[in-house]
Amino acid sequence: MIANLYWITLFVLLPVTVLLMSRSLLAKAAQSFLAKAKRHTSDTPPPSPTESVTGEDDNERIKDKEARAFQIKFLKVYLFAMAADWLQGPYTYPLLKTEFEFPEKTVASLYMTTFIAAAISSLLVGFLADKFGRRNACLAFCLIHSLSALSVLSKDLKVLYAGQALGGIGLAMLWTVFESWMVTEWNTRKLGDERLGTMFGTMTRANCSAAVLGGLIGDLAVEVSGTRKGPFVVGVAIEAIAAAMLICCWNENYGQPKDSKEKRMTPKETLRQLGDIKIWALSFISCCWEGTNFLVLFFWPGILQDAHRRIHGPDAEDVPYGPIFAAFMLAMILGALLFSAIMKRKKSRLALPVDPSQSPSKTSWLKKAFTNPHNLMGIVIFIGGGCLLQSAYVPIEVLAFFGYLLFEFCNGIYVPCVAYHRGIVVNEGNRAGLYGLMKLPHFLFVIIALATAVEDPRHRQTVFLACFSTLVAASLASIIGLRGSAPEGKKPENDLEQLMEMSDGDSFREKMLTPHTLASASTPTLSTTRPTTAHEIIMDKKS
Repeated sequence: MIANLYWITLFVLLPVTVLLMSRSLLAKAAQSFLAKAKRHTSDTPPPSPTESVTGEDDNERIKDKEARAFQIKFLKVYLFAMAADWLQGPYTYPLLKTEFEFPEKTVASLYMTTFIAAAISSLLVGFLADKFGRRNACLAFCLIHSLSALSVLSKDLKVLYAGQALGGIGLAMLWTVFESWMVTEWNTRKLGDERLGTMFGTMTRANCSAAVLGGLIGDLAVEVSGTRKGPFVVGVAIEAIAAAMLICCWNENYGQPKDSKEKRMTPKETLRQLGDIKIWALSFISCCWEGTNFLVLFFWPGILQDAHRRIHGPDAEDVPYGPIFAAFMLAMILGALLFSAIMKRKKSRLALPVDPSQSPSKTSWLKKAFTNPHNLMGIVIFIGGGCLLQSAYVPIEVLAFFGYLLFEFCNGIYVPCVAYHRGIVVNEGNRAGLYGLMKLPHFLFVIIALATAVEDPRHRQTVFLACFSTLVAASLASIIGLRGSAPEGKKPENDLEQLMEMSDGDSFREKMLTPHTLASASTPTLSTTRPTTAHEIIMDKKS
């Protein structure tokens, strides 16, 4: 009965997720249809081409269209690369532990090899990608990761250790070069920071969709091949497709937009950026959450399997790893949908004018907590830590499963949120190199945790308790350390932009977004009873 619960949860979450993901598409289609119908029935002529191009709203629509086109260009390659990795993820631990019958210590040492290689290579791969090209680095990832996947065809430990080392190098590349290529191309096209936040939400949803599909295809590959090696072989074929699409669809970039007059930053200049407190805060948050997330991926099969056998006996069948993983990814998609909705609402609220005759209402602390990305990230990190404690200390299969579901929902909010902050805080000059350095603490975190791995439920409880403690600190680092994140090195062009940097969205909207003050921010007014200008508000704030 409990085994069926995993499938039931999957089949409940799947239509809900699909409906929510398609809701915006259906709404846009309906809006477009109604607009065309109204235009046909109305005597009002359509706007002239000149008005359409020069109008502010039409410029926004043009940028939105460019952003959607770029999303398709990027995602159709990125998702193939990610799907190959997702195919293998749920089956690595069961393959090594159950099929190869390696002891827990050996399995942990193989995983440690992956992260030691990732930690060492993270010092180099980003800088090499910036120098020799990020598209070339993505192609190298496809080759390296494929060789790593093929290593599981052998049961020889030397081959497996070599394959895990290659997998670590590929892991460091996967988490740096693809995102670096995308952010640089995004900034080259001047598509805007607000759309970048939405892009990361779209990436997370699409990535999780690929993970869901990968989990189901992996389960099918196991059934057809009769071995857990099947998903690894299928992953190699998918990476070959990704490499072919990379060559055909992507251009090369080297860390600076083509029209930039600045020279590419040297590694020494990149290291100077580490003096920024926001870089340290992001690195610490990434270390704590993503390190914990990996430990969840390492431990959840064993925890759920142990809980399952306590109910059904020691000879019970394995829990369905593929469908469980797919359910986790659907929960993650729901989290990413929530983040995207928050970002879109924040953007639309900032664009609304305010009636100057009404007194501005103060924003509640609850609304600020859930509309400012750094506050939101701090909250979900804390909640996710609580879910881990519950799953570790309450060894009931159903409760542990739903605890992991809620953790993955929080992960769906965290991933686009931290990527959004990285896109804003990190400079272009050596983005991939700095991303690699920021991942280094995360790799070390996992290595230390795996070095102490033993096959004991009490050890898992101790690990998750330690993770919860670090997540509390990471939550505070997000709320305090990332407050006021803004593009580094970007100077405001006028008083209005300076006020936007100094104020949060609500106070800026309340004070400034009126027809009068928008005009007075750039030009003086002759009225003796003129409204407060941006410059005056800035001077008042500074004093």
